[in-house]
Amino acid sequence: MLFQKDCLSFLSSQPDKSVDMILTDPPYFIGFDGGEGWDSQWESEEEYLDWCREWTSECERVLKDSRMMIIFGTLKTDSFLRYKLSVLNEIKSLHSQNEIIWSYNWGGRTKSNFPRKHEYAWCYSKGPEFLFNADEVRVERKQKVNIRTGEKFEKGTIPTCVWEKNNHTTSKEYVNWHPTQKPLMILERLIQAYTKEGEVVLDCFSGSGSTMIACENVGRKFIGCELSEEYYKKSLERARTLNPLGSFML
Repeated sequence: MLFQKDCLSFLSSQPDKSVDMILTDPPYFIGFDGGEGWDSQWESEEEYLDWCREWTSECERVLKDSRMMIIFGTLKTDSFLRYKLSVLNEIKSLHSQNEIIWSYNWGGRTKSNFPRKHEYAWCYSKGPEFLFNADEVRVERKQKVNIRTGEKFEKGTIPTCVWEKNNHTTSKEYVNWHPTQKPLMILERLIQAYTKEGEVVLDCFSGSGSTMIACENVGRKFIGCELSEEYYKKSLERARTLNPLGSFML
């Protein structure tokens, strides 16, 4: 279910320990909002981080124990690193796990340095232990035979934490109305790794609706919110177009 609400209003209405995973892509405070203001509304970085403390604390409250919270961001500026150090690391129940790096090779690029073509996703478990479905996310091995034993591998290998996926204008899933859309493949893999079929994934910055669509694709329940009326309506339309039988509305 997707609601058109402010993230804090939405999160405050959710019960304690009620969701199995949090997967979200908040504003980065880098002004990348096409002039709409949702990524540039704070007067200072400290004001932005104070706001992040509020919604992150609420996310921790609604997340079940031994489950994963994943937050996308960029190190184009230091704000996302400071968010990790002064917000996420200060919540005692949250335990830092390895980060996911989404890399891509498309779009404009500088000719005066190596182009920045990646984003991060900080992964934090609520408690030191967490669910991980290794067999759900295995990929084909390049090395087919165990060089030590000479036997063929029976299973694929678990991907590293660096995932490459282009999301350019020729992609079937590309939308031209949201500037920070994430690829469905990236989201689906994360959801399959850290939840079981039928469990609930929360996204409090729904944006283009990709987390909602990814949940539908892999058999998970979705709950989330989007403040922008335009993005809310367009993401529901996008979801219905991809899956007319999906359950996206209230």
